[in-house]
Amino acid sequence: MTITEAVAKRLGGILKERGMMKKEFRELPGVKGQSVCNIFRTKSTPSISMTTLYRVCSALNMSMAEFLDDPVFDEVEVPGVNK
Repeated sequence: MTITEAVAKRLGGILKERGMMKKEFRELPGVKGQSVCNIFRTKSTPSISMTTLYRVCSALNMSMAEFLDDPVFDEVEVPGVNK
């Protein structure tokens, strides 16, 4: 799983927990709608910038540490890096 796929999975789970639709999330202050679309379009966007991740976390009122503290990120494979 790529980093962007893991972020999309985590973000989707958080939105579901909060009863939010992707469209509602894209309309929050500080969130760039196109960036959110790109996160969920994981096949064409293989990575996510730290700035985008920071904006996503800020819009969710959570720290990056809270966002990344999820088992989904244990499944991330980084090309060229051995686990």
